[in-house]
Amino acid sequence: MARPSIVALAALAALNAPAAGQMPETPGPGGIPIAPGRPVPGYTPGGIGPGGIDVAPGPAARNVPMYRIGPGGVVMPPRPDPRGDQETPSARLAPGCGTDPSCLPEGIPQSLQLTITSRDAGPGRAPAPDAPINSIVDLFAALRTCWEPPVRQHAQPGAQMAVRFSFKRSGELMGAPFVTYTTPGTPTQSRQTYRNAIIAALKRCAPLPLSPSFSAAIAGRPLNVRYVDDRPS
Repeated sequence: MARPSIVALAALAALNAPAAGQMPETPGPGGIPIAPGRPVPGYTPGGIGPGGIDVAPGPAARNVPMYRIGPGGVVMPPRPDPRGDQETPSARLAPGCGTDPSCLPEGIPQSLQLTITSRDAGPGRAPAPDAPINSIVDLFAALRTCWEPPVRQHAQPGAQMAVRFSFKRSGELMGAPFVTYTTPGTPTQSRQTYRNAIIAALKRCAPLPLSPSFSAAIAGRPLNVRYVDDRPS
């Protein structure tokens, strides 16, 4: 019974909302997705804001930059949802920042890519808790240190698997890693073996000892990591 109300809201949006921008699909009232199109007057969806902060839906979410999934599943840079009425209260991103995106950390790309090889990998080790991670170089080094490839009797030489995931400000994983690529022809059992090894490596790493400044910059940013088993057979 809730779907007709969403259709009605979408119709109102088409009549009353300005053509300020194309919103991607977002969660509507009751969790029902709102199809892409113009903003729905009177409702501001929540989401994930800069720094991995959960933004609750409602008036306080207006004008707050949030990540959205665009066409083709591409993660869009954080920005406020387009709306017609700008004279509304909004939440602050950080003390003294208001909703000014320029107050957010700069210099880190929206998507980070890393390749981790297995030829020289030893037993996986968690990063030292007393050595804060304060840069992308430190982060990549920690992820490489945590990686431990499958034992050779269960390995497949040349296998590759890529995953996408993000970290929270606390250094914990933001949900389960999503597999984006596996070498074609890899048997199902081998796929599961490498996926288990990747999950074990990320659990070994988390929570990462992120420094306060770096955690604010990296939280919520997608990391695309490709694991390669390049060990000689």
